[in-house]
Amino acid sequence: VKKFGLITLLGTALFFSFYAFREKPSFKPLRGYHCLRGEVISKNFNRVWFISDNHPYYFYTKRKLFPSDGIGVCGTFRGIRLSKVDRLKVDRNLLQRWRVKIHETLKWRALKSARTKVEKKLISALLFGENWFSRGERKKLSHLGIYHLIVISGMHYALLFTFFLIFPVRWKFRYWVALLFFAFFTFLLLFPKAPAYRAFFSFALFLLAKLLEQNYSSLKALLLAYSASLWLFPHWFTNIGFWLSYLASGSLILYYGSKKVPEESFFKNFFGKFLGLEATLVVSAAIFPLLAVYLHFFSLGSFLYAFPFTLVVEAFLITEILNMFTFWSFPPLLELQHKLADLFGFLFYNLPPVGVIEVSSFPEWSVFLLPALFLFGLIVIKKKRFPFAVLFFFAELLLLFLFHYGDHL
Repeated sequence: VKKFGLITLLGTALFFSFYAFREKPSFKPLRGYHCLRGEVISKNFNRVWFISDNHPYYFYTKRKLFPSDGIGVCGTFRGIRLSKVDRLKVDRNLLQRWRVKIHETLKWRALKSARTKVEKKLISALLFGENWFSRGERKKLSHLGIYHLIVISGMHYALLFTFFLIFPVRWKFRYWVALLFFAFFTFLLLFPKAPAYRAFFSFALFLLAKLLEQNYSSLKALLLAYSASLWLFPHWFTNIGFWLSYLASGSLILYYGSKKVPEESFFKNFFGKFLGLEATLVVSAAIFPLLAVYLHFFSLGSFLYAFPFTLVVEAFLITEILNMFTFWSFPPLLELQHKLADLFGFLFYNLPPVGVIEVSSFPEWSVFLLPALFLFGLIVIKKKRFPFAVLFFFAELLLLFLFHYGDHL
């Protein structure tokens, strides 16, 4: 029965993969004046991407727009860019109106409490899922190997869940509180984010299993979250953040075992072998080809900087959650917020990138083949998985060397 359920979920995941592949956005350049209706899928600073009839376009505006906003826009197009906006109408459903209201109210209060620019950027990234770091700062975050720490991810959900362990174990009340908080955090505070939605689906299923006293499989939960995400947001099929999140989670689940539950594995993984470097290596082996092909570099700095930055970032996130509950009106917590932000800024602006490997040529087939081989190896190999992960990671580095320097040998 267990194998049948897993096979069924694998089939479902393949079906929705095919569905998302069929429905993935395709570029359709336009020329001249057009009126389109669509949905906003992302906004970075003043640059807004939207999808209309499954075709992506972008334009620049200072008007407040958010992912999932429905829009009607008229203007002059040059390729996929709307170069001149003539008319712009925004349509929001009830959930979106509530989300915008709550998001903007809390963000206004949170940013008002900040003293420095880096503090505002950390608050926006970790609590509201908005990246306000400049292009140069984002590049340095990537070169330091800590970019994943300033976006909402499953690791943050795992940390937040441990916060609810302060409730007595014999009470199921803590699971209800955690479920309600995650629903509020995911659907009313954030806008659709692939890593956050994946984490919510997985944790919601775990909490429901606890409430119903049923067994929980993190692998099955991951497959179900994957299928639901592609069903709701097929355009995520081409989103690098979507694949990075699922590859990282899938590799950890297969490495540590699918029966591990969040409350048991987070601190064990983080403070486990080599202060979390084991988990970092496993994730790196799974996502390395994706980074090499699409970001054109890979940083070994994550092995050096991940642990200290993680401590600071996670402490800052917990502080912000507590500040949110007090509406940023409790002076000791505000002072802690300031000090943690200053510490992050000091480390970020003074530590040099280490082990940044530029990638000039890495074959696209590696994006599919190498992660698949690594995950398959974790399934087949029952013992000595760590030596396998180390060997596979260094084999990828060897391939990088061959493809990058092959023309010069």
